[in-house]
Amino acid sequence: MKRFAFFLFLVIIHWSPLKAQRIDSLGSATGILIDSITTKAIPFATVSLFQQGKLIDGTLTDSLGKFVLNSLRYGTYSLAFSAVGYQSFHTPTWTVNEQRPAIDLGTIGISQDAKNLQTVTVRGQKPLIEQRVDGLTFNVESLPGIAGSDASDVLRKVPMLSVDANGGLSMRGSSNIRVFIDGKPSDIYASSVADALKSISGESIVKVEVITHPSARYDAEGSDGVVNIVTRKVRDNITNGNASIVLGNRNEAVMSNVQSKFNKWLVKLDGFYQTYWNRNGSVLERETEQVKIFQKNESRNTGNYFFGGATVLYSLDSLNTISIGYRPRSLANQSDVVSTNFYAENERFLPSFQREIATSTPAFSHVFTTGYTSTSANKRIRSSKREFSLLATYLISNNINRYDVSQVANDQTPYQENFDSKTRNRDLMIQADYTHSFTDKLTWETGGKLTQKNLVSDSQFGIYNFNNQAYTNDPIRSNAFSYRSEIYALYTNFRFQLKTWQLMAGLRYEKTDLNATFKDNFLQLPSFQNLVPNLLISRNLDQKSTLKLGYTVKLVRPYFTYLNPTVNRSDSLNVQSGNPYLHPEITRRYQLSYSRNGVRLFTDITLFYNHNQNSIETIRTARPDGVFESTFQNIGRNKRLGLSVNLTWKPSPKISLGGTLTIQHVQLESPALQVSNSGLMRQLVLNYSHKLPKSYSIDFYGFFDSNSISLQGYRSGWKYYSLTFSKKSANERFTMSLRMDTPLSRYTFLNEEITTNAFHQLQTNRYQNQNLRLTAFYKLGQKEIKSPKMRQAENPD
Repeated sequence: MKRFAFFLFLVIIHWSPLKAQRIDSLGSATGILIDSITTKAIPFATVSLFQQGKLIDGTLTDSLGKFVLNSLRYGTYSLAFSAVGYQSFHTPTWTVNEQRPAIDLGTIGISQDAKNLQTVTVRGQKPLIEQRVDGLTFNVESLPGIAGSDASDVLRKVPMLSVDANGGLSMRGSSNIRVFIDGKPSDIYASSVADALKSISGESIVKVEVITHPSARYDAEGSDGVVNIVTRKVRDNITNGNASIVLGNRNEAVMSNVQSKFNKWLVKLDGFYQTYWNRNGSVLERETEQVKIFQKNESRNTGNYFFGGATVLYSLDSLNTISIGYRPRSLANQSDVVSTNFYAENERFLPSFQREIATSTPAFSHVFTTGYTSTSANKRIRSSKREFSLLATYLISNNINRYDVSQVANDQTPYQENFDSKTRNRDLMIQADYTHSFTDKLTWETGGKLTQKNLVSDSQFGIYNFNNQAYTNDPIRSNAFSYRSEIYALYTNFRFQLKTWQLMAGLRYEKTDLNATFKDNFLQLPSFQNLVPNLLISRNLDQKSTLKLGYTVKLVRPYFTYLNPTVNRSDSLNVQSGNPYLHPEITRRYQLSYSRNGVRLFTDITLFYNHNQNSIETIRTARPDGVFESTFQNIGRNKRLGLSVNLTWKPSPKISLGGTLTIQHVQLESPALQVSNSGLMRQLVLNYSHKLPKSYSIDFYGFFDSNSISLQGYRSGWKYYSLTFSKKSANERFTMSLRMDTPLSRYTFLNEEITTNAFHQLQTNRYQNQNLRLTAFYKLGQKEIKSPKMRQAENPD
């Protein structure tokens, strides 16, 4: 009943704007521009829209000579066309009204100019980077070349973003980044951001919107920054897409996507399948007051996953669109670990036992989505515009986690156990958003969101009975755990501009209700409410430079793994369980930034400070036999003062270089444990792109960070770099690329050290990071529509 009332409230608060939208309808005009003699299309010609003799809007024809003008208020208009080598042409007037809201001007022919133009310099291409009040827009089509790349490769070139070897994303020292694809959350597309990015071809990306100061519209959780990837969409009745195949020494993949438009219908299909394999290892030394132990692990990981989907969009008219989608995904991961354990005696390590662990984690999910978007404008005030959107998603997920343990000592098999856990997940999300731009300098946003999560986990432990030669259930550890959360959110946000000043202020309210049972026992979990403010003050110092000051509060709710109290004993030296009584982390975030966007050089310098008083930390207790018992608690304080400097330089249309340096001083402490740690963390990201003659291109990316500080220790820095060579065919339909990841180092070694008054531990992890990958990419269907490739102005910065 509560969910129904909340949803009804969302509909009511938006009913009035929807009613007004029906009155302030808009129209459109389309046509094709051709050469009057050859009848060939004229691409990238200038189309100017006039009303009562006054220029009010304009556009360019695409590569097929077509043009579209949307959001036209009812009235009388005319068009003027101009192109290099052609005479200007002005059409008679025509009218947009309720009877004819969509005007098709048909085929328009213009005559060639008899004059012989000796030199032509074309200017005005979209710059690589465009600043906005809350961040920036990175125009991917202005890059020298992204042949054979995926979305993660594109994000590696975007200012202020860092992407590690595993596809993890961070911005200005924070990894709590939300990623959207065409305005929809990335978790609709795949179970992780890294997997979702792999499924998107770099060639299909038009631009990337980086929001460094998210408004109250975005969730308070996990949104220190927001990235929205905008892909190319067909505008005419054509079918096109692309397909690619990847061959490598650690993975193989195939990927394809197709989109087809027919009148008011647009259908999009995509699919991605990958299989992978690698070998990793680790060496662990642990010393307590009673014992000293040594463990060596060798692991082989294999698996495959598939995700794809279909989306159907139907345009009721030029202003209203509905959509429906379905996305299945499946994962099958297998890990085989051989763990050899030793104990210390007389300063020597002697064999103790060997444990073999076979783990499999198959998962199957189905995501259903539906949405509605409507826009309108005020006929009396040109800059006034309203937009309403509604999005609903429903996730059905069934995950399995199994392991089999066989422990051998003195050539015998004294112990075997297995574990089988089935987790059923049902997630519902309904979100409504309304935006009203009163003028081009005043905008109001409001909306609400309902998020419901239902998880039921049934875990069974079996101990092998050698007499009966069968597994018997362990009733002490076997359990059933169910967890339910409901999050109700409402927000409002204002954007205001006065001369060189811009102000964005908002408030978001989130209420979280929790219920959980463990072994048929109801757990008294507290509900909590959060009021999340955000404030951004921005001033344009000149046409190129901006100064910004921002403040917000963010939270991070604990993951299911942190909450599940099921005890996991698959590792002989670690016994781990979750804590269902965890509260979300709450962080206050302050940012002061200066940015300058020149013709060739973009600069961003940001000073940030994060203050967290209830961070979730791992609590490790050493038993007399040296085994760790680990769980999680809200006992930490986390303070970070940092500086991030980004430079993106485009010395010519064929070359792009970028770099981001982030330095932060981290101070961690836990009064409950009487433990503290502090130190400097540094991260450097470099990227380079060069479009060579004869359709060759080269790309370089480097990710280097120093030690990562934790409450009880540190993790050594990660070094990753890649080099990609690409070649495009003459018609730009086919691309071959060769990518080398860390070609000079077969393995990457990372040390993790933990030190307390009760124990000391040093673990060295070995990762198979070297990778050689060959990609073949082909564009399908009819010729795609591209933005014009124009030469940039040559004036100095």
